[in-house]
Amino acid sequence: MTPPSTPATDDVIDYVKAQHLTTRKLFGKTLRAADVTTRRRHFAALRAALTAQEVSEELLVHPRVRRGRVVESLRGETDDTKELLDQMARLDPASAEFETALTDLQQATEDHTQRVEAEEFPLLTRR
Repeated sequence: MTPPSTPATDDVIDYVKAQHLTTRKLFGKTLRAADVTTRRRHFAALRAALTAQEVSEELLVHPRVRRGRVVESLRGETDDTKELLDQMARLDPASAEFETALTDLQQATEDHTQRVEAEEFPLLTRR
């Protein structure tokens, strides 16, 4: 049986899923950028989108879930992402080091996104 949901819960889930989709697209644009100026621009947009996504999860999802282990683990991932973004901001976007860090960040973000959608969203609909 599917847990009940409410319009407010559905709105939160839809909003956060839309943010997840936006970050996926921005990762692709950043990785495929034809030149360093375009890559720098896309990375700035990606960084802003990831920050907005994490704030949304922190304000809209985590408080409603209130499940210690799940939330704390995901917050740890968020802290790691913030740290990596700060390190990447100091790198040359044309460097191999930036490319590697971007690929690592993409994988970590995708893993985090899948966990939010698989572990937190079902808890939201049970409220």
